[in-house]
Amino acid sequence: MPRNATAIVVLCLATGACSSKNSGSEGRGGTSGTGGQSAGGGVTASGGSPAGGGGRTTGFTSAAGGATTATGGSRAAGGIAGAGAIVATGGTRAPGGSAGVGGATGGGGSRGTGGRISTGGSRAAGGTMAAGGVTATGGATAAGGATASGGSGGGLDGGAIEPPADGLIGFAAVPGLGLETTTGGKGGPVVTPATLDELRAAMDSNDAMIILVGGTFDLGGMTPLRSNKTLIGSAGARLVNGGLEIYKRQNIVIRNIVFADGTDDTMKINQNTHHVWVDHCDFTNSADGLFDITRQTSFITISYNRFYQHSKTMLIGHSDSASDDTGYLKTTVHHNWFDGTEQRHPRVRFGEVHVFNNYYLDNGLYGVASTMEADVVMEGNFFEGVAHPSYVGYDESGPGDLVERNNVYRNSGTPETRGAAFDPTSYYRYVVDDPDTIPARVKAQAGAGVLDPDAVLAAAR
Repeated sequence: MPRNATAIVVLCLATGACSSKNSGSEGRGGTSGTGGQSAGGGVTASGGSPAGGGGRTTGFTSAAGGATTATGGSRAAGGIAGAGAIVATGGTRAPGGSAGVGGATGGGGSRGTGGRISTGGSRAAGGTMAAGGVTATGGATAAGGATASGGSGGGLDGGAIEPPADGLIGFAAVPGLGLETTTGGKGGPVVTPATLDELRAAMDSNDAMIILVGGTFDLGGMTPLRSNKTLIGSAGARLVNGGLEIYKRQNIVIRNIVFADGTDDTMKINQNTHHVWVDHCDFTNSADGLFDITRQTSFITISYNRFYQHSKTMLIGHSDSASDDTGYLKTTVHHNWFDGTEQRHPRVRFGEVHVFNNYYLDNGLYGVASTMEADVVMEGNFFEGVAHPSYVGYDESGPGDLVERNNVYRNSGTPETRGAAFDPTSYYRYVVDDPDTIPARVKAQAGAGVLDPDAVLAAAR
């Protein structure tokens, strides 16, 4: 499937964990701007307004004889497309190019060459201070062409790097709490339960296991899922009238399943659980929330899911009093479709949460809320018909930090922002797609029934 150009960022390793609830009045904050473009003829023209609250920009770019790009990128087994026309970053100097002098830096995530969006904003060649307080240092101009400017994050050692082949990116791929990444039941037997009792026995086993779910299972309430499991839905797989509770567990992958008519929180991940990846699923109609992440849980990635026909969508952090969640609740939310759901996309307390390349459509109350000193980065998303894209502080919950950059707001209100939040590139590499492409891409690729179950199984073994 054709894809637009992207900007790439550096990943560092860190440890920690993550967790939020309520609704009510809006918080307070300011807005952040974007901008910046590359000029031709060897001179870097950049700019753009800073990320909300003076968020830091990272990385700088260069080109050799022009704005060079890498081409290619194949779709991974698991639905994450590889990057096409990637701008190589990381600050290496172009052959024959000298360092620029006096160029203003791009601030807060400006659009890079090739139509991709910056992750954090790139430094221009030169030495003047960027809006937002970041000083540009020693970026080199290209010889005989324009430097790539104002939009790419730093690549590792100056190289253009694709997301991992299995499609997993974000916090679930970050080492921490004794795990290097999230592999689920990899290496374990493949089982195909025929009855509800067999399904429950497989999910409640302590052994590593890949569980293939076929048809519809009426769970009859919340069902526990233990560590080292991969749950894969075959065509038409549905888990209804209940939900999954993941309590003090680790290393779990859930893909390609419809979850409907929950009797509590449909997906409840809590109590020091870590390293969970939920990908290409549908969530609809629950007695409480569709997706809750609470109580010192961490290293979670939620990708390419569709949420619809519900109000309370995704809560990260259960209570204003749960300050011991600080340093946990590290969660990545990317390429999801929040299709007419009312609120909590997500609502965050205390945690570090990265929200990028999601499609927000007609969300009646609000998009994202950062409260109780949470740190939220919101970038490359497309908001359509959303009166309040983001709040800082909500109901009785105090404000958190929220940085927004390179989002599109069609028939939508102004986002609230605060502070500097955190830098996702200090944890992992990621690619941000041009937000103008997000509605088509996410509608085509998010949710259950998109992936080839055989390809998903092959990747899981």
